[in-house]
Amino acid sequence: MEMRIGVIGGGAAGMTAAIFAAQSGGDVTILEHTGRIGKKILSTGNGKCNFTNEKLSKDDYNGNHPSFAEAALSKFGQKDSVAFFESCGMLTASKRDGYFYPYTGQASTVLNILRYRLESLRVQVLTDVYIKEIQKTKKGTFRVKTKDAELLFDKIILACGGKAAPMTGSDGSGYMLAGAFGH
Repeated sequence: MEMRIGVIGGGAAGMTAAIFAAQSGGDVTILEHTGRIGKKILSTGNGKCNFTNEKLSKDDYNGNHPSFAEAALSKFGQKDSVAFFESCGMLTASKRDGYFYPYTGQASTVLNILRYRLESLRVQVLTDVYIKEIQKTKKGTFRVKTKDAELLFDKIILACGGKAAPMTGSDGSGYMLAGAFGH
């Protein structure tokens, strides 16, 4: 039986996590609380979507635990980001400022590439899903309660983002879910 994986959040991180989980053989479902996945991507880099840059370091991230960013970057850095998008079929370009963009110079290219890859991997995408609660069951699975249903997953990936852009979905609604698990 395939592992059922629920990805909470349909932004760039959630879509990428879903792609990697599906490529590893998981039966993956993205749960997004807005009406469309990847909306914030379209405004990234002034609509051009600088998806990575040459000089990534823990110093580029805000927070109380810079070692968290450092560990993540050591496992998936700039070269990995470029290779990932190229493996999905996107041509990339580097500018003098060290940022990497899709060759087209349009953020919609990044979004379309991610959406196409999700579709080709048969990742189920559910939008307009408001999660009320996530419970870990006695069997170690996760019961996700929404306004309209209960879903059961073997694993959960929380990729809800913060409060950076409420109009695009980054409204902090995932903090409650993370807090329920001690984060």
